[in-house]
Amino acid sequence: MNPPEKSSFPPVHKLPALNLGLQPCAPSDWLDAPDAFGDDLMRTRQLAEKKHLIAEQKSKIYACLPVAQAAEKEATAALAEHLHIYNQLSLPSQKIDSLLSVSGQIPEDILIMLPTEKGSPNTDWILGAACLCFPSHWRLQDKMGKSITAIHSPVPDFAEVLAGPVIRFFTNMQIRRLSQRLNWSVQTEDKLHTPHHTPIKFTMRKANDWGNIIHIRIERQCFFKLPVTEAIIFSIRTSLAPLNKFQETPEFPHAVLQQTEKLSEAFYSYKNLSSTEEGLRIWIDKYMPQTT
Repeated sequence: MNPPEKSSFPPVHKLPALNLGLQPCAPSDWLDAPDAFGDDLMRTRQLAEKKHLIAEQKSKIYACLPVAQAAEKEATAALAEHLHIYNQLSLPSQKIDSLLSVSGQIPEDILIMLPTEKGSPNTDWILGAACLCFPSHWRLQDKMGKSITAIHSPVPDFAEVLAGPVIRFFTNMQIRRLSQRLNWSVQTEDKLHTPHHTPIKFTMRKANDWGNIIHIRIERQCFFKLPVTEAIIFSIRTSLAPLNKFQETPEFPHAVLQQTEKLSEAFYSYKNLSSTEEGLRIWIDKYMPQTT
């Protein structure tokens, strides 16, 4: 597995903490998307982990509220049709009965956001259904049925800064128009399914040790509004790579470190960076070319 070209790295330097950063998304680029770090094996790993989670922890990774059943049915059919057209992936019609049947075939997690008042400019949006296998320090059962603002209550300043723009974006989305955004984080474990944050003991470590412990996580989030229920399909493609993957291209972890320096104290704490920043610096000091 070769590291991706520098120019193909996710533009972390353009991703402020509290900003939607929306971009258009071509239909052909939506589902079963490639790994952000060029890891061709990640898709196989994700599908295997999804299969295990669906079999062993279904109640923790899948839910659909009664009010969301029509939206789930419409979303599942739309996803299956899209995969057939753009990804040459066909599912038997009798097996397309829930988000599980489609989400289990692709790396993306799938969530469904419902309008509280269909067609109203004053509507809010709630999480109505989801197949969520790869959460980043949150649990699906804690968020079901909650509004956008309530879902993001742990995020510093979200209610004051971003809740309004997100609600307006959802409400004003055009039917069948795709949009996307990126989100980044840093974690200290090689796990995709991370409903809980697991702190590590800080001890003196060498750069290569930190390079195996610290992982950069990128989420590519896409949004698609359905024509009948006007619910929104929210897909998340997660990519995860250890620092040591970037030994030949340390500019990317350096860009991540520069982003951590821009965060407010509250957001720095929210992203659990206290356990990783020193390791990032030690690793970058070793691998980043020194300018003279």
